[in-house]
Amino acid sequence: MSGEAMRMRIELVQLMRRHQVAPKPFTPTALLPAVDHNVIVEGYAAPATIDREHAKFAGRCWLPFRKNIPLLFRHGRPAGEVQEVRSTDEGLYVRALVTDSEAKQCPYFSVAATVHHYMLRNVDDPERFHGLVTCATLDEVSITSTPANPRAVVAHRYPALPVAAYLAAQAESTALLIKGVGYLQRMTGVLADFVRASSAPERPPAPRHPIVPAVRRQTEFARLVEEINCREQH
Repeated sequence: MSGEAMRMRIELVQLMRRHQVAPKPFTPTALLPAVDHNVIVEGYAAPATIDREHAKFAGRCWLPFRKNIPLLFRHGRPAGEVQEVRSTDEGLYVRALVTDSEAKQCPYFSVAATVHHYMLRNVDDPERFHGLVTCATLDEVSITSTPANPRAVVAHRYPALPVAAYLAAQAESTALLIKGVGYLQRMTGVLADFVRASSAPERPPAPRHPIVPAVRRQTEFARLVEEINCREQH
């Protein structure tokens, strides 16, 4: 525990004595069912709410996170690995792979941090007084059954896929995505052709010319026949 954290703890104990209050009572949730496979857990490991010891981590109090933050079982032995940690207005959100058999059953998170700055808030209110941590470094994340903050619950727990199965699932998803893109491209081409055909101007009908009877040229033989007929009539 850092010097700042120790000073905050002492001042909070003094305020508890002054207001004649004890740590808030808490009945933890039952352990989760045992499983024989690794699990992924997610949730707020440090919600931006007042805990049982009247301390609170501000949602954005965290300094940049270092790599390979330890995941422990009750702040003791290793329990897996932290895969994601991010700071939000609601608190510190964590996703972790849990490999320890006992840790897999724990329904809560806890954190250990180095406190760099804090302030006391609502010191005259016996219900709302607390120490607000405004700057801290995350040292480790733990899986536990007895948290300091009852709201640091494991919100999601699901099986961790083996690497081979995960890669196969990713490959299948990629193949389906490629097929879907090809289908969309074909549909887009069909729609484009339809739009072009619908918007093209209609061609005017070809002009109709009157039918002119063919003029047959009179042959020499025909003229002789016509002349003989005329003579016979006269």
